Amino acid sequence: MSLGTLVLALGLLVDDAIIAVEMMAVKLEQGWNRTRAAAFAYTSTAFPMLTGTLVTVSGFLPIALAKSSTGEYTRSIFEVSAIALIASWLAAVVLIPLLGYHLLPERKREKHEAHLPDDHEHDIYDTRFYTRLRGWIGWCIERRLSY
Repeated sequence: MSLGTLVLALGLLVDDAIIAVEMMAVKLEQGWNRTRAAAFAYTSTAFPMLTGTLVTVSGFLPIALAKSSTGEYTRSIFEVSAIALIASWLAAVVLIPLLGYHLLPERKREKHEAHLPDDHEHDIYDTRFYTRLRGWIGWCIERRLSY
């Protein structure tokens, strides 16, 4: 049972780390320095990831509290998922920003950005693709069907 639960939790194990790394990568692409990007990844994602982790773990709580022979057999599902997911959250909020700081490269400023202050943000979503996507989504919302 424990091994099966660990296999189920593997998808969620890496999810928190991917969220933190992606947040840092986006902020670095926008022109932030590594320290600010790592701090932002922590401050903006730590609490939402913790609540998601606790909600997922609490979904297995009835299995742990069952007063039956089946409950004794399946209690390890709750225990293993709780340990794995909380360890994943701890790694994502402590270890991943530190690793991202050391491993992710800062975006090099282009010549036309050299005169801008350090806190200037570059909007990576200001492209033709995203402009068309925003227009298409806006068109769909304006013309949605009311039932």
